[in-house]
Amino acid sequence: MQKLQDILTSADVEGISKYPSTSTSWCLRQSVAQDEWRKARAYHINCLLSCNVAPENNCSHCTSPAVIRCKDCMPQEWLCMDCDIHIHKKLTLHYRESCIEGIYKPIEPTVCCVQKEGKYTLVNQVCLLPTVRPVQLCTCDPTNVTESAGRAIILVCINGRYDLHLPNLLCKLCLAHWTPDMSDLISSGYWPASVNADTLFSIDVFSSFEEMKTVAPGLSRQGFLRMLERRTCLFGRAGEIHGDVFQRSFMEYTFCQYQCEKMASVEHFTCPACTPNMLALCADGNRKVYRFRQSKGSEEPYFDGTFIAKDSDVHHFVDEIRSKMKSTAGKGICGASQWSATRETARRASKLDEEGLEVVVCRHGVLLKALNMYRGEICAYPLYLQKELQAATNGQFYCTDIACKYWPYLEKLAVSMLELRPLLQMRPFLSVMHAKAHSTKCEIIWSGKNQEGAGTTAGEEVEMVNSYLSRCALTTKYMTKSARNDMLTVHAIGWNRRKWEGLHLALSSRYIKTLKKAEAESQKLEDLSSELGCPENIVHQWVHDVRQWATDGSVGTRCDDQHNLQKSIEQMFLGVHQKKASLYNHTDSNKIRHLRRRKLWEEKRKLLQTIKLYNEQVPDEERIVEEKVESGFSVGGDSLIWPWEVHSSESSNILTKKKIFDVYMSKVRLQEEKIIVMREMRQHCTYLRELSGNIRTVISEMSSGRNSVLSEEGHRGLLCLLQKRLADVEEKFQVVCSSYSLALGPNAASLLEDGPEEIPEDHEEVDFESSDDSDFEAV
Repeated sequence: MQKLQDILTSADVEGISKYPSTSTSWCLRQSVAQDEWRKARAYHINCLLSCNVAPENNCSHCTSPAVIRCKDCMPQEWLCMDCDIHIHKKLTLHYRESCIEGIYKPIEPTVCCVQKEGKYTLVNQVCLLPTVRPVQLCTCDPTNVTESAGRAIILVCINGRYDLHLPNLLCKLCLAHWTPDMSDLISSGYWPASVNADTLFSIDVFSSFEEMKTVAPGLSRQGFLRMLERRTCLFGRAGEIHGDVFQRSFMEYTFCQYQCEKMASVEHFTCPACTPNMLALCADGNRKVYRFRQSKGSEEPYFDGTFIAKDSDVHHFVDEIRSKMKSTAGKGICGASQWSATRETARRASKLDEEGLEVVVCRHGVLLKALNMYRGEICAYPLYLQKELQAATNGQFYCTDIACKYWPYLEKLAVSMLELRPLLQMRPFLSVMHAKAHSTKCEIIWSGKNQEGAGTTAGEEVEMVNSYLSRCALTTKYMTKSARNDMLTVHAIGWNRRKWEGLHLALSSRYIKTLKKAEAESQKLEDLSSELGCPENIVHQWVHDVRQWATDGSVGTRCDDQHNLQKSIEQMFLGVHQKKASLYNHTDSNKIRHLRRRKLWEEKRKLLQTIKLYNEQVPDEERIVEEKVESGFSVGGDSLIWPWEVHSSESSNILTKKKIFDVYMSKVRLQEEKIIVMREMRQHCTYLRELSGNIRTVISEMSSGRNSVLSEEGHRGLLCLLQKRLADVEEKFQVVCSSYSLALGPNAASLLEDGPEEIPEDHEEVDFESSDDSDFEAV
């Protein structure tokens, strides 16, 4: 060490800064960047001011004085009067500014500069809409063809509104005439605002609006159009854009685009990684996506039944259920919580029409189906969605927030409705985070982290989608019924498109994280077993004991039987202890902590009342000391031993066994997750491979004969669209395989081709994750 220090001290190292490296500290990098911007600010202000100077330059194409500057023609932006007219006769939509009198002034395309009495002045001119032109109008000499202005038309593009004219071509000899029809306009990248095409929207406006609505769902149509009108004014033009016309034209274009994609084998509400065998369906209601009754309208929706189920079908199903089984009034109670979603009947709100949306997603967050709620959250709504999706997805688990109440409801209903019995082939799954608000026994029995074969599925994936849809409700609550249906469907398509694009990255990352966490959980279980002094056979016995304890009949706190009181005290104490321990780990706001503290206080009060009742029935030496119970609530407190355990053969209480149970379940769920993710990777690759094969088959069939529904041009266009779709799918397949190969390592090919279809039977049952942040990370 001394020799090394001498060498380092004597070394003459050049180029080493006396300041610490900015790459080692984010705060330092931000501070340095802020200082650099502050130093350059004065120079930037001077540059901005100098941009307002209009220099006396000559035209970039000739030697005449420049009077026009076109920012879209850079680097030859300086133009004289004649060159400006000649160049921008065809480049109508360029952004031009006049340089008259030494200042810049934006001018619209219908204005040009002329010289009168030795002075430059701006005059109006006729501008034509840029469109595709026929290759040959007639067989005459092209010099005989003249171009003139046709009827006036309004064009709205991303830079605002333009008042232009349609072009007219006329041959002087044969009088052949041409003006662009609807096909020419659509080929030019425009979409009509009406059947007469008096107003045109550039398709890039619709694409920008759809992307902005997907990224920022709270953006309103009025806000987007005000932005276009503002850009119109900034560019020296004027005019308003009608909102209702834009809405109707946008939805017509979106629906036509949807139909074209459907013919090109695009499945908008399918998860490639979950096809054909889906592990879990996650259902939940969103009461924020409501709609006011005052917003009326009689038009039919474009996407009727595409994503949101038809109201008539749902109403018929609900009425059929009510005719088969008598509804039970009130909310379901589990633990210290009341669950409004467990209601079997509810009243309608007076000022609302649709009261929300019931949504189903897969475990990757891809939207599958939804329905409108008209009576709050009742059990019939998730039941309808389960009936619609069970056969189509081959789902194994059905995740809800109230699985402990919903599944007995389904079992009771399946007795009188035979068509619902196949739904019992699925397995109930209580969402991992919501399970913490249920009773402790309920969590052990129903929680997804304790379901064999579920992996690290959280069951809370639908909450991400609900957070997104809640922002959509800022605008959809004021829409008509049909407009709300269509806009929510557009949002759902946009959401799913983003999920598909990043699906291979999500699965690859999930696989790598699962390997690391599985190793950590195995070590954690080993350390805990050593600490508690229990070998592997005792671990399995304790896991069995916890399950056996949870499956014992739940009893009320007012029962007179001592054994039932003991079980009830153990259950309530365990629930309070775990919820208090996770108070700060699972909540990030004081408001939510305040509500949970109130529930904890109520549960604690019930526990102490039950203890008093128990102490009244037993001798003094067998009574429970309340002070020891209070101290046992603390996370670092000593393990509490109940009086009845002292005289029994049990060497450990239920709280200690539950610690082993949680870690053991977490370990096994992670082992399952590794196999599940590999299976989903393989399904994703297989889906893309089969999709490319199906597209090739369709292309082959179309090449041999024309579709009678489509025109000849439409048939050729669809054939080209299918070829483009095939190229995109094959490229996506290569990207996906590359990502999965990198994540799986050298054995990627064998794992994806011959990976196990099912979870091995020797994998013991267990949990999803018991670490503090694992629930959120898994979502």
